[in-house]
Amino acid sequence: MLNCKLEDEQQNRGRLEAEIESYRSRLATAVQDHEHCQTSKRDLQLAFQRARDECFCLQDKINFDMSNLKQSNEILSQQLSKAEKMLSKKGKLVLERDLCQKQCQKEKIEQVYEDEQGKVDKDIGKQESLQERLSHLQNENMLLHQQLDQAHSKAEREEKTAINIQDQIQDKINVFKAESVKHVLSLKESNNELINEWHHFEERPHQYESDNVERD
Repeated sequence: MLNCKLEDEQQNRGRLEAEIESYRSRLATAVQDHEHCQTSKRDLQLAFQRARDECFCLQDKINFDMSNLKQSNEILSQQLSKAEKMLSKKGKLVLERDLCQKQCQKEKIEQVYEDEQGKVDKDIGKQESLQERLSHLQNENMLLHQQLDQAHSKAEREEKTAINIQDQIQDKINVFKAESVKHVLSLKESNNELINEWHHFEERPHQYESDNVERD
């Protein structure tokens, strides 16, 4: 019975060791996934930083162009006001033609500004998308941390259980050894008693013969 129990305990121990090895493998996989998520997170942060820097540079350029455009408009307005007072009708027509050209240039610049503003809006949308993806990766990273902690805790519990079972098996083996030693000693004592009785029975025929001789 003790041998059967010992074999069962050894089988349980082997199964627990296999489960612990499986948990260690899953734990290593979770660590690799965590490192991969950290790398993706850093890449997204760098891409997000580059997109934001490009957006800021583009916004500064647009502000600078608009400032120049406003100054040009103010200068043209001042020149037109002066020209209206000083020039004749013919000169006024020439000036109006120049003003029309400047107005066309202004419209082109405004169109460029709208195009650039569209790019800025697109970059802002891309930035928001990157921010959402970064938030998603952060949530996944947090979930992986939780799974990693749970795997650590479970592995520790399984290892403690295996140690306790091993201790119980060792205790049973010690008890079995002690009982075996007692049983062997008992068998030796019984054997010695049987040997003594045997010697006693062997001596009895000789004693009977001696007694018969004395009686004769």
